[in-house]
Amino acid sequence: MKYKQKHPETCLAKCLMILLENKLQKRIPDKYEIDLLNYSFKHERENIARGHIEKVVKDFKVSFNWYIDSKIFFDFIKKEHFSKKIKLINKKINSKFIDTILDNSLIIYLDRFYLWEKSHGLYYKYHYPHFVIINKRVNDDYEIIDPDDGKIKLVPKNILSKAIISLKNHLWISPHIIKIEK
Repeated sequence: MKYKQKHPETCLAKCLMILLENKLQKRIPDKYEIDLLNYSFKHERENIARGHIEKVVKDFKVSFNWYIDSKIFFDFIKKEHFSKKIKLINKKINSKFIDTILDNSLIIYLDRFYLWEKSHGLYYKYHYPHFVIINKRVNDDYEIIDPDDGKIKLVPKNILSKAIISLKNHLWISPHIIKIEK
């Protein structure tokens, strides 16, 4: 599978497709990436992630744990009617928590600024919310798949922590973790 997203706004769609292909051991058509985004735009105004997850649950036989850091955002989201295949959990998201649930790959929402590499050019020099996949822990680093450039990278634990904290404190957006249940 190609790991690179097709559109600047499809990082979550691409991450979900990667996890689905790994879980189901079957190819997900490339057009599904844009289908997920379009579905979310039509159905979810306040939270695009919800639309993505709802469509995946509807289209495939999978269940999700959706961890949300902010209690305010969690309370707002849980008022909505969800599929029973989506379990909402309010949990402080940090590297310590990630380590406790990282038995298989998961999707995390963070500030992409901290993933910046000089080779990427100017576009990465700005704070912007972004979904990536964390595959596993490797010593004090995390192996991630970054759908923006399609690369597998090792990110130091302290850098990942900064990216999570910055999403919350700099961009004022709640960190999330989305994980397919076993």
